[in-house]
Amino acid sequence: MLDARDRVTGRTPFVINHEVPGMLHCRLVRSTAAHAEITAVRTGDAAAWPGAVAVVTGADLAARGDMAVLFGPVLLDQPVLAIDVVRYIGEPVAAVLAEDPAVADEAAALVEVDYAHLPAVFDAEEAFGSDTARLFPEPPERDPSFVDVTLRADHERNVCNTFTVVKGDVEAGFAAADLVFDDVFDSPAAGAVPLETHAVVADARGDRLTVWSSTQTPYITRRQLALLLGLPLNRVRVIVPALGGGFGAKAYASVEPIAAALSRVVGAPVRLHLTREEEFVTSTKHAMRVRIRTGVMRDGRIVAREATAYYNAGAYAVISPRKVMFGAYGLNGPYAIPHVRTEAHAVLTNTPPAGAYRGFAINQCAWAYEGQLDMIAERLGIDPVEIRRINLLRDGDTFCTGETLDHLRFHDLLDAAAERIGWDPDEPVHRDGDLVRAKGISCVIEGTITPSTSTATVRLGPDGSVDVLTSSVEMGQGIRPALAAGVARHLGIDPALVGVSYVDTDLTPYDQQTTASRSMYSMGGAMGRAADDALHKIRELAADLLEVDPADLEIVDGQVRVAGVEQQSLSLGEVVRRSQVGNVIGEGTLVTSGGLDPFTGQGVGSVHWHQSVGAAEIEVDTATGHVRVLRYTGGVFAGEVVDPVGAEHQCEGCLVFGVGNALMEELVFDQGQLVTGTLADYMVPTLEDMPRHHEFELMEDPEHGEVHGLGEPALPPIAPAISNALYRATGVRIRSLPISAEKVLRGLRERRESEQAAGQVDEVTSVGAQG
Repeated sequence: MLDARDRVTGRTPFVINHEVPGMLHCRLVRSTAAHAEITAVRTGDAAAWPGAVAVVTGADLAARGDMAVLFGPVLLDQPVLAIDVVRYIGEPVAAVLAEDPAVADEAAALVEVDYAHLPAVFDAEEAFGSDTARLFPEPPERDPSFVDVTLRADHERNVCNTFTVVKGDVEAGFAAADLVFDDVFDSPAAGAVPLETHAVVADARGDRLTVWSSTQTPYITRRQLALLLGLPLNRVRVIVPALGGGFGAKAYASVEPIAAALSRVVGAPVRLHLTREEEFVTSTKHAMRVRIRTGVMRDGRIVAREATAYYNAGAYAVISPRKVMFGAYGLNGPYAIPHVRTEAHAVLTNTPPAGAYRGFAINQCAWAYEGQLDMIAERLGIDPVEIRRINLLRDGDTFCTGETLDHLRFHDLLDAAAERIGWDPDEPVHRDGDLVRAKGISCVIEGTITPSTSTATVRLGPDGSVDVLTSSVEMGQGIRPALAAGVARHLGIDPALVGVSYVDTDLTPYDQQTTASRSMYSMGGAMGRAADDALHKIRELAADLLEVDPADLEIVDGQVRVAGVEQQSLSLGEVVRRSQVGNVIGEGTLVTSGGLDPFTGQGVGSVHWHQSVGAAEIEVDTATGHVRVLRYTGGVFAGEVVDPVGAEHQCEGCLVFGVGNALMEELVFDQGQLVTGTLADYMVPTLEDMPRHHEFELMEDPEHGEVHGLGEPALPPIAPAISNALYRATGVRIRSLPISAEKVLRGLRERRESEQAAGQVDEVTSVGAQG
C-alpha cells in the first residue's frame, strides 16, 4: 500500500498538525438563539483579557469594505460571522484570537451577546410555506460561477430549491392500478463524525492567500475564497494534506472563510480547529420526510409512483439545491415504473446547515421506497425477492429521467445476495425464547455528479519512477494507493515506483471534487489518459533512439521494444535518460456531460448508475427491543476493481455507516438546541454492534470497461434491509429512523393490542410503529 508505512508510523500529514510561525488561534462565540436579531455584542472584557490579540464580529467585517461577508457554493447566503441576525443555535457570532488557544477560550467566554428573538421553525414540512417564520426576507444572490445547478428557489416559502421528475401520466397510472399504497417515512439529521474535525490554517498576509484545509473540494474552496477576499484565483492557494475522514461533511467551505477573513483583519496566520461539539453544528445529514404513493397491479408490477420529499436544509443552502435533484430521481428506485411524478424540496429551517453526506440524498429515498415495497409484497402475498425481480430495471429500460439504461446487473446482484443470505420465502421465523430471527433485503440505484471534470498529470523520471499529480483528496478512502495501482498497471511497472501527490492548487491540476463516488471513474479516467499521453511521447523518443518507426514499437511490462524483437528494448527510465529530456510529462482530462431539466427531470442524470443490493439477518430481543445484525451480505456493481483491498474496505466502511444510521444515529433537537451534541450522547456503532459475519460481492464486467466508485453504493441498502428483516421477525414496521429499542417495544405493544382487539392473539399481523 502506497502510504501504509506513513499511516502506521504517524507520519501522514494532517492540517491539525500544521503550524505557521506567528499564527494565532481562533475560538468562536456561537449563537444561543435559534432565530433572533443581534441587538448588542459586548467584546470589551474579552479584548482586554491578558493575551487576547483581537475580538472580531460580523459587524466589524462588514464595516471594513475590503471583503465580502457572505459565502456559499450555490447561494451567497451564509455570513462569515453573523451580521444583524442569527438563524440557528451554534452559528458563529464573534471570533477571539490569541497566541495561546487556552487564552482564546478564556477570552471567548467573556463575550456577551444580546438577542431579540424572532419566530423560529425547525421542521422542514412545517417551514414549507410558513406564515410565521421566514429565514430570508430577501432572496440571497447566487454564486455566479456555480452554474450547473438550476434554481427554483422560493424564499417566501423558505425553499432554496425544488426539483421535479415527471415520466408518463401518473394519474392514468394510478387509475389503472389495482391497489394504491400511501405512506410517510422519516429520516433524521445525523452527523458524519469524521475522526478529525474541521481544521484550517489561513495566511492572508500581503496580496496572496494560502490556506491549509481539510476540505474535500480544494478548487471549489479556492474559488469561494477568491470571491470572498476579492483576489484573482492565481493568488489563492489551497493545500490539502490527508483528511482524517470526510464523508461529505467537509465537502464545502465552512471554516475556511472565517480563518481567511480573520487573517486579513489581523495580518497574521490564523488557525481554527473545531471541537467535537462544534463539528456537530457545522454540517449535518439532511433530515427528510417523504410521502410516497405507489400504484401496483395484483401480479406485483409497479405502474405508478408519486412522491413529495422535504429535505431539511438547515439555516443556509450549502449544497441542498443540488441534493434535491438526486432525491427527486432517487425516489424512483431501481425499478421500471412507467408513470412517475416525484418532487423534492430543499427547505430552510432554524437548525444547523445540512450538507453533503455519504450516500448523498439516496439513503433517505431507499429507506422509504424499499420499506414500502416490502409492505406491498406482503399485502399482495408475493415474496419480497420476487416482487423486486418483477420490477427491477433491465438493459434497454427507460429510467424516470428518460435515459435508456444499459450494463444493468440488478437481477444478478439480487439473486446472488439472496443465495448468500440463504433466502427462503417459506422459511419460518426462528424463535428462541425472547429472541426472534429473520432476514430482509433491499435494492438501490444511485447516480454520481454529472457533468464533472478531472485533470491529471503523469511525470516519468529518468530513474523509472513516476510522479502522479492529482487534486483528488486522500481522506482515508485510499484514493492515492488506488491511483498508484492504476497508473502502474497502465505503464506496466511496479506500483512501488509510483508516487501520488497530495493536493496543492498551485501545483496539482484541476479536479472538481472528491465526493459522490466519482474519483476512481473521473480521476482514474483522467490518469489513464495522462499515462497514455506519456507513453505516446515515450514511443516517439524511443523510436529515435532505436532508429525505427514509432508504429513498430510496443510497450510491454515497462519496456519499449521493437515488436517481436525482445533484444531491442529500453526501459521507460532509460528512454527518458538517454533522450536527455529530463522527464516526460503526460496530461489527461476526463469531462462528463449531462444534466436534467429541473421542471421535468428529463435529460442525463448520471454518466453511469451505481447498482447495489443488501441482505441482512437480524435478531430481535422482544423483551428489550434490542436489534442485533447477525449477518450482512451486500452486492455492488463495480465494473472493474482496481484495488481489491481498498474496495473491500470501502464497503466495510459503508456497513459501519449503515448500521449506525439504521439502529442508533440521530441528531436530536429541542427547539433548535442540539441535545445529542457530544459523543457521550450521539451514538455511533462500535465493533460490538457490527455483524460477526459480513461479505460483499464486487461484481465486475471487464467488457464494460468502466470503473465504478465504491465509496457510497453499498450504504443505502443497509437500513431498509434491516428494517424489512425486523418486520418479518416481529410484524413491527418502523417508518422513522433510527430503529431504536424504544420504537421496537412500542411497536410490539401496539401489535399485541391490535391482535387482542381482533381476537388474533396467536397471529403476527401487520401494524405500523411510527417513531
